[in-house]
Amino acid sequence: MLQDTAFSGQEAPGRCSASEQPEALNQALPKKKLLMTSSGCSTQPSLTSTQQQALSAIDARLHLLGDYAVEAFRCQLWEPSRAVQELEPDEAVMMCKLYDHASAPDSVAVLSLRGALLGYVPRRHTHRFVHDTNFGHVYAINQDAAGLWRLTVACRPGLSPLTLDAIPFNLVPHVDIHSALDPKEWARLQAATFETHGDKCEVCGPVDQFQCHEVWRFYEGYQVLKLMGFVPYHPDVCAVKRLDPCTPDDNKGMQHAKRILQLMNEWDPEEVDEYVRYARELACRRSKQEWGFDLTWLRDNGFTIPPRLLGLCGTDIPKLVDQEQSRVISDRRSAFVRGRCCFQ
Repeated sequence: MLQDTAFSGQEAPGRCSASEQPEALNQALPKKKLLMTSSGCSTQPSLTSTQQQALSAIDARLHLLGDYAVEAFRCQLWEPSRAVQELEPDEAVMMCKLYDHASAPDSVAVLSLRGALLGYVPRRHTHRFVHDTNFGHVYAINQDAAGLWRLTVACRPGLSPLTLDAIPFNLVPHVDIHSALDPKEWARLQAATFETHGDKCEVCGPVDQFQCHEVWRFYEGYQVLKLMGFVPYHPDVCAVKRLDPCTPDDNKGMQHAKRILQLMNEWDPEEVDEYVRYARELACRRSKQEWGFDLTWLRDNGFTIPPRLLGLCGTDIPKLVDQEQSRVISDRRSAFVRGRCCFQ
């Protein structure tokens, strides 16, 4: 387990990667997160492409983990007094990009699996987070030389996470674009997706079977669900992505999804339950308002927006929407700096 010194006043490393300081990470973290402390070189034997494609979704994911180095990011705490009291060593957290009117285009928030805001990744490191969501865990909480409380999180910023999509209720019956598209258009879209991404699942890596699935982005301030494209997923991953988070816990589909989430995201059962509760609450909160689609990706890539979905299309999110809100963000950041939790 993490030693008590990890939460002492000693200064934690500002940023390290497992390739630079693997011993420090391996010695500090408990065995249940051992996979997260690999040095970026898989401890499993190399497999041929044929052997990789024969792996199950879980085995393929575990093999893929070794291809991504673990990195530690020291973040600003939003409410230090609360975080120091509530956070546990090795607790799972998530890093989320915030795409709405109250977020900067490069903001990455650190949240607990309950959805509570813990802080922000420093701006100089946000470019490392290529996905809208990443999962990691608490490495340390301590004070720096200036007396500011810092949260250090360990994660693989380049690794695709497995998440539940908290779709607003009014759009749930319509998010399967496959069922709305003309069969010939769907076949063309699938072929283009598989050609772009190759014979691999976005979450698991090379596998022997995969399906084409939508990638969505949520714009909370506009109540718009924006289609960002399509990626190949293993059928087990698709089953999780298509599952309504409000599905009862005793449902076989939910039980299967929890097992997949636990193994692929390196969680324990309590963390899985916590994340599912968060996804349910998020879906219910979003559903208090009517949401619309932004399906301009289809049109921009030579496909026809299905007529039956046109009536559900809301505001088209401008490509520079976040930059248009720069003044609001500047004010928020200034207030954050005045609270002795400065961005760097």
